[in-house]
Amino acid sequence: MTRSATKRRSRKTTRTLDDLDTVRVGIYVRRSTDDEHQPYSIEAQDHRLKSYVESQPNWRLVKRFPDDASGANTDRPGLQSALAAARAGLIDVLLVYRVDRFSRNLSDMVTLLDELDECGVVFRSATEPFDTATAMGRMLVQMLGMFAQFERDTIIDRVINGMERKHANGKWKGGKRPFGYQVDKTTDKLVPDESEAVIVRLVFDLYTRDRLGTRSIATALNDRGHRTTTGGRWSGHQVLRALNNRVYLGNSRSGKPPRPAPTPRSSRPRRGRRRKQSSTRAASPTPTAPRPAPTTCSPAV
Repeated sequence: MTRSATKRRSRKTTRTLDDLDTVRVGIYVRRSTDDEHQPYSIEAQDHRLKSYVESQPNWRLVKRFPDDASGANTDRPGLQSALAAARAGLIDVLLVYRVDRFSRNLSDMVTLLDELDECGVVFRSATEPFDTATAMGRMLVQMLGMFAQFERDTIIDRVINGMERKHANGKWKGGKRPFGYQVDKTTDKLVPDESEAVIVRLVFDLYTRDRLGTRSIATALNDRGHRTTTGGRWSGHQVLRALNNRVYLGNSRSGKPPRPAPTPRSSRPRRGRRRKQSSTRAASPTPTAPRPAPTTCSPAV
């Protein structure tokens, strides 16, 4: 904590929540975009937080700030509304179900707590006992924020590992399906969709045979009544994405294309030795016996 933040806290009044006749509470609820790894729905958080507010004397729920976004950053409408309400003096307490619902980034957590502290708003969690008005409580909430960031990083690693395993087994690793294919739910593999595959072939024919640009191809598709997967009209950008999609070459989208296997060192041409042999032959009139060809070994798999 910086020295300026410490001075700001020392200049504040020592008013506590017990001094208030009515404590105005704002609850912040968040559901992650990854529902598979999200154990707490917004409805469950609402029910728990409202019960917690009712159990506290003189507490009254005045604001609710929902978010349906990731906690990796602070670019969330609900969070920004909560901060605006704190700056305007509309709430006395910002209540969350767990610290990781507030933020999963430690540096963002510290910045947000300092901003709430400057506004005179107390930060509380319904399931984790701490008091941000004390040094021990601030240390505890920062530790909880560190564990929240660790949990987020662990989830990301697990998702990436699962995607890599699917790609290694020839399965679709997830995400939006490419146009012209459907995902077989039993095998998790891409299967051609003949109704869309005709349009994909038409795109490549117009590009390679008729030498049309992406905008002209999009106009031709729209004029013929073809639509995208969402039912919208084609654009030049969407045509360009289809032309650059390596799935149509038989490669699943895993980043860079596979590198060719390295050439064994024993099978590479020895240019320096060839030049030396040619100079020797030119200087000596007597032919020399050919040297045995080097043996090649197959590279280890």
